[in-house]
Amino acid sequence: MQNKKVLQVRPTAWVSRRLVLSLISIFLLSIPVPAFSLDVLLGAAQRGTFNNHTSRILCRLINSQPEDINCELTVARTDIDSSDQVHIITNIRNGALDLGIIDSAVQYEASNGSGRFEFFDINFDNLRSLFSLNGTPFTVLARQEQQIETFSQLKSKRVNVGNPGSAQRTMLDDLLQASGWTKKDFQLVEELPASQSQDTLALCFGTVDAVVRSDIHPNAATKHMVDLCNAGLVDVSAAIVEKLIAARPYYVTLSIPGGIYQSNAAPIDTFGLVQTLITTEDLDEETVYTLVKLVFEQLDRLRSAHAAFGELRPDSMHNRGLTLPLHAGALRYYRERGWVQ
Repeated sequence: MQNKKVLQVRPTAWVSRRLVLSLISIFLLSIPVPAFSLDVLLGAAQRGTFNNHTSRILCRLINSQPEDINCELTVARTDIDSSDQVHIITNIRNGALDLGIIDSAVQYEASNGSGRFEFFDINFDNLRSLFSLNGTPFTVLARQEQQIETFSQLKSKRVNVGNPGSAQRTMLDDLLQASGWTKKDFQLVEELPASQSQDTLALCFGTVDAVVRSDIHPNAATKHMVDLCNAGLVDVSAAIVEKLIAARPYYVTLSIPGGIYQSNAAPIDTFGLVQTLITTEDLDEETVYTLVKLVFEQLDRLRSAHAAFGELRPDSMHNRGLTLPLHAGALRYYRERGWVQ
């Protein structure tokens, strides 16, 4: 009987590789691929500041929506002065941060190389605006027995003007210039800071007739002055404010709503700065468009987050207090809404 040899067929190397690649392809197709996500870094001042609070609110708004953008907060180091926004805007300019909230005066000075940026050897030409947020009103409180209702009635009175370099001191100096006044027009000038309630004590004990502040409202310190020192808020006339804004476009007209403090049933007319969200031209247009759209579509949530946001109006946030050019992505959204040409 003849023995038959069984022929064994061995797959070639080419066939083996083809089979393996096919199996890998099938396996990969069965795995869900996550959507592309972009992280944006938003720089914030130190914890406990309103800048930090606002930054956290914005990140939460952005992250609450099913878009492929993730907002991450980067908080300033504790060794950096929380009132100094120069570190935020400089890091945005250099690309270390994508977004940041700064006030309209800092924005103006950076773009014009003036004030705090006068001696910088770098320019900020790549900065762009997205939108403005809440205002920080210039606030005047006067003892009610003095019957001071308008800023013009402070002439020949005793006034605490705030410590040199403070926001309220700078705002007062600008207002005096617009009014044609100097500090010599006051009977007495004190330079007490708001820290440790030094200005509050001076008002309560009658050392001064009035104090000036730069505060977000409602404000606990203002309420204490009203309740404990029998003080009331003082109007700043529209004519002076109009002249001030013409010379310094980073200021805006503001109103402190009535009913916040027991001494002021009616709104108080004044002026102040606005907080602004900025980036650079390097952040891509589609990302900025999506960010702006997300925030504007959730303005009701933003307004409910704090009373300071209650007066936000979408048709003015694209230009109110902004002196930097608008980013192309923001401009695209505003054109769609019909607010700009």
